[in-house]
Amino acid sequence: MSLVSISCPHCGYSKNIDRAKIPAGTKRVKCPECQQTFPLEVTIEIVAPPPQSIQPVQPPQSVQPPQLIRPTRRQLAFSFTGNAREYFGIWIVNTLLKIVTLGIYSPWAKVRKRQYFYGNTQLDDANFDYLANPIALLKGWLIGAAFFIAYSVGSRYSPVAGSIFGLAFFFLLPWVVVRARLFNNRNSAHRNVRFNFRPDYAEAYKVYAWLPILSLFTLGLLTPYVFYRQKRFLVENNSFGRSFFSFDAQAKDFYRIALKTIGVVVLSIGVLVVLSMFGGFNMKTAGAAMPVFIGIVLPLVLAAGYFLLMVYSYVRFANLTWNGTHIGKNRFISTMRVRDMTWIMFSNLVASVLSVGLLIPWASVRLARYRLDNLSLRSVGDLDHYRNGQLEKTSAAGEEIGDIFGVDFGI
Repeated sequence: MSLVSISCPHCGYSKNIDRAKIPAGTKRVKCPECQQTFPLEVTIEIVAPPPQSIQPVQPPQSVQPPQLIRPTRRQLAFSFTGNAREYFGIWIVNTLLKIVTLGIYSPWAKVRKRQYFYGNTQLDDANFDYLANPIALLKGWLIGAAFFIAYSVGSRYSPVAGSIFGLAFFFLLPWVVVRARLFNNRNSAHRNVRFNFRPDYAEAYKVYAWLPILSLFTLGLLTPYVFYRQKRFLVENNSFGRSFFSFDAQAKDFYRIALKTIGVVVLSIGVLVVLSMFGGFNMKTAGAAMPVFIGIVLPLVLAAGYFLLMVYSYVRFANLTWNGTHIGKNRFISTMRVRDMTWIMFSNLVASVLSVGLLIPWASVRLARYRLDNLSLRSVGDLDHYRNGQLEKTSAAGEEIGDIFGVDFGI
């Protein structure tokens, strides 16, 4: 009998079963504990049953038999050690200097912020490092600022010029994505081993330009697949030292989340229509209440619905992306919950507005801590075997152009 061990990458549940009992062609299995599905081929390990009839030959006393050591499996939790008071000092200085210098201090502000958050993010008792040079970021910032000014002026005085600049940025976006990831990864490190990014421009233009255009002709039906390809592109071109990350989430998983989101939208619209029809809000019976309903209640309901949908899709897609990411036999586990994130983002928004922005550092630290408290790495063996690869200097133009236009390229 040939035994195999199947281990769930989501909750750690494992079971040894006879290989002959696994149906031919099975590619994915469902965990009986957490009900999550995962690829079968990446979880099978051969478990050799102990020999029954053959007795091993005893080696001479002077020679020790070889020992087979199974790699240690550990659940390594991420943690954030920073606090709002420390970050407030960095944030307020950054904000004032950016105002005084008309934004020129932005590269230094970005480096200080990322060094604080990276330095306070720990994995396996070691923190991350952000090693970018502000001068390199300043060069990219000047290029991005010039492009943004040209776009703003052109849009204001000439709709044609604005359209041209907008179209140019759309086709520039794949290049910006690659250059931004290159710069950030090559300036990020853990245990003195740097991250890297493979500059696959052909694939970048496919997933960030051509597929979105094609999605327009499918009335958005292709959008979840486009999102899946973009996430896969960002993950599989990342590397830690010489080891590349892998992504085993599937397009159907993205469609499942998208369909649930659409279902919530349809249900919410239906409830709103029913309330407006049978709740007395019509032109004949509502009277003076109708302007209040249209001008205040309806916008608030729509805003709340939009907010909840954004939080729901963010949490579900983030969990799916992290849980589908692994490097070798080491797999990430993300356990964020929609209700927790809804409360955190809503209270962060209220606190920031009521404090005229002074509680933004508190909100940023709080959000970072929650994300990292719900992120872990299921490790096989230690993390000391990763080695640095050869790195080349890269421009920060893509990073700063994306930052100025508010485009986030994070996983």
